[in-house]
Amino acid sequence: MDGSAGQVVTPAGGSRQRRAGQWLAALLRRRLVKALMVANLVALVLLPAREAGWLQGLELSAYDTLLTATAGTEPSDRVVLVVTTEADINRFGYPIRDADLAAVLARVFTGEPKAVGVDLYRDLPMPPGNAALQAIQREQDNLYWVFKLPDAGNIGIPAPPVLRETGREVLADNVTDAGGVVRRALLLAADERTGRNWRTMGVTLAERYTGQRLRPDEDDLAIGRGRIPLIDQPYGPYARVDAAGYQMLFDFRGGHRRFREISFADILDKPELAETLRGRIVLVGTAALSIKDNFATPFSTGWGGEGPLIGIALHAQIADQLIRLAEAETRNPVPLPRWVDHAAIWAAAMAGAVLAFLASRVLLVLAGLLLGLGVVGGATALGFSTAGLLLPGVPVALAWVVSAAGCNFMMNAAGAKERMQLRRSFESYLDPRIISQMMQGDTLPSFGGEHREITAIFTDIAGFTTTAETMDAATVAGLLGEYFGVLTDAVVSHGGLVNDFIGDGLLVLFGAPMHQPDHADRAVAAALAMDDAAQAFNADLALRGIKWGHTRIGVHTGMALVGNIGTRGKLKYGALGDTLNTASRVEGLNKYLGTRVAVTGETAAQCRRLAFRPIGDVIVKGRKNAMPMLAPVAASDPPALLAGYAAAYAALAEAKPGVVEMFAALQREFPADALVAFHVGRLAAGETGVLVVMQEK
Repeated sequence: MDGSAGQVVTPAGGSRQRRAGQWLAALLRRRLVKALMVANLVALVLLPAREAGWLQGLELSAYDTLLTATAGTEPSDRVVLVVTTEADINRFGYPIRDADLAAVLARVFTGEPKAVGVDLYRDLPMPPGNAALQAIQREQDNLYWVFKLPDAGNIGIPAPPVLRETGREVLADNVTDAGGVVRRALLLAADERTGRNWRTMGVTLAERYTGQRLRPDEDDLAIGRGRIPLIDQPYGPYARVDAAGYQMLFDFRGGHRRFREISFADILDKPELAETLRGRIVLVGTAALSIKDNFATPFSTGWGGEGPLIGIALHAQIADQLIRLAEAETRNPVPLPRWVDHAAIWAAAMAGAVLAFLASRVLLVLAGLLLGLGVVGGATALGFSTAGLLLPGVPVALAWVVSAAGCNFMMNAAGAKERMQLRRSFESYLDPRIISQMMQGDTLPSFGGEHREITAIFTDIAGFTTTAETMDAATVAGLLGEYFGVLTDAVVSHGGLVNDFIGDGLLVLFGAPMHQPDHADRAVAAALAMDDAAQAFNADLALRGIKWGHTRIGVHTGMALVGNIGTRGKLKYGALGDTLNTASRVEGLNKYLGTRVAVTGETAAQCRRLAFRPIGDVIVKGRKNAMPMLAPVAASDPPALLAGYAAAYAALAEAKPGVVEMFAALQREFPADALVAFHVGRLAAGETGVLVVMQEK
């Protein structure tokens, strides 16, 4: 039989597929890739949601805020309102009789206005005085009167009989958004029965005032020197809108009180007021709230906003806005092309993901989110106020916030999972003698413990948080694995137990779980070996271009409760007690002392094979009693340094004169020695003696 018959042959294509799958899996594990995937998901949700109209309410609220903040309070000198008030209704009644209305109009026309629009339905006579009113309607060719087109559920209201088919009948219709808010101005509307396009009151009055007619301008309209962008679907904040007819956005320049109002009583009783109407547009209608001819506007939607705006003022706003457009005094709000909005929303989602990737801390992310929201809000307001641009501020802000928050949550969850997996992988570093001890006893770990004197070591990497933030999780995990490996070898070689990995630090026990009469000597020797191993590790990383902080090591001896801790389902050998807390504090003191290894007096007193240099009696913040601190003598320490330091420290302890010069001379000879530098600094700051009072924990 052929010897190759029993072999499994893998096609080259299958190998390539596996490699591609492995590459894709590795790519998907990268934090940046995950962040960008979340960002794209946010964009893919927000964009359809916006086009479906789910964000329209929020966008319109933001638009209302921008509009009311930029409208100003400048009054108009082109349009005047002659209106019935509640007092006029008490005097003239309602509807006002033809004779009284004719008297008001006669007085208005004595002022020689440019155009007059009447916003009162008068399809039927209201005697007495109908003949007088009809005479005015026939004679004044700059008089325009409203009518209403029929629509669903409404038969309409025709113009006065005398004005029908004269071209001076105009639409009174307005269009409203949800909640009855008026943001859009109707310019022309078609009569479905005849197909004729009718102008609204404001359009006709503006055309009469400027002498310019509305004209087509590509897909929009124009008047005079101004272009009128027409609302379509979608349009800026509108995703779903009834854009029937020809509509534009109101700018509501000047706010609710832009136009001067003169009551019917005043125009009749004060003839001199007619002169104030010369050359202006005059709108005649009602301002009495009891008539219910009023509408909510963007000024009504905010907290503490204005009340409704009377209907006649809407016609005035249209006329005023069109005149300003015709004379190039203003421009109408206009959105960017929709694809630009979409690109901005997608870019904001990507930026939010990058923020979460670069600033992993929650507070930094929150600060970045607030800064970004300020930028988005400022740009939206600036674009609207200076160029009339309707920028997609709300969906961009949502994309920014949701993407950053989602990515931060995802990466924190992934990071927690990675840390858990890393922690489990470190279990392989535990001293195998513990496992052997349990196996030899042929029993599972049991609860309980005993008080025993042990020596504990705590380690920490200086500046590790900052270092880790410059690398991805996989790189940090790999380097930590190497680092823990070299330190663990030093511990195990001296008979110690790496009891736990706490972030970037180790908790090491000597004297447990097995009795070690020389646990103090073993611990200090292990600390020196760990220091040497950490320095060699750092030097190797430096050659690879990686910056890694030095290792700080604290050693303390004392009583502790040692034994199996946990539940029957998950036991862990460990130690409890103040001894561990003190060892941790000693490790932290290295930062203040400038040392890498620090040992308490309790540990040094039990050591028989090692020598030490005293540092001082340290009072840690939050404690009353001083704690003697020492530094173990390393094999590389020069004898001259040790002898000089011993003499200088003795002089310091006895407060002898000349101690400052003794330490200064030592520093000149041994400038790299941390303990000499520490005492030189203390003496320069005015401290004396060997008592060191810590101001920080």
